[in-house]
Amino acid sequence: MTPRYAGLVTRGAARLVDMALLAILVGGAGWLAQQFLGAAAAGCAPAESWWQLRRHLCQFLPYVIPLAAVWFPVLYYVLFWATAGKTPGMALLGLRLLRSDGGKVGSVTALKRFLAVTLSMATLGLGFLMVLVTERRRTLHDLLAGTVVVYDWGDAARARARRTGV
Repeated sequence: MTPRYAGLVTRGAARLVDMALLAILVGGAGWLAQQFLGAAAAGCAPAESWWQLRRHLCQFLPYVIPLAAVWFPVLYYVLFWATAGKTPGMALLGLRLLRSDGGKVGSVTALKRFLAVTLSMATLGLGFLMVLVTERRRTLHDLLAGTVVVYDWGDAARARARRTGV
């Protein structure tokens, strides 16, 4: 059975779901840090002794959200692509990331793809629009990382397709 390559709308919808989840994770990290430290960034009392760990950490509160905003997307995408072959947004829409030869994506390929996605965004979205004109619906980051995105509804859908002859 030849794979069906995912198009622009489905991939865009999956990206929106992932972006919403990332926004919740980043905001949640800031909220948790604030709750753990028990203070707002402006209300941090200065640490007078080395053992006052909460006061020392409270001074770093303004940096938690920017750091989370940088590192959570990297970890989110690379870990999900390398372990499951899909992010939660991709899973919701029945998509899977594969190497261009059909194999599973490893952590190095996932990291290359993530870095290439930033290049696609730097081209003002033109890298994403390549999905409309390439043969296997590949974006710039797919071409650079050697990946494809296919529709994959799991083993149950494949078994049903075999039974019905679709």
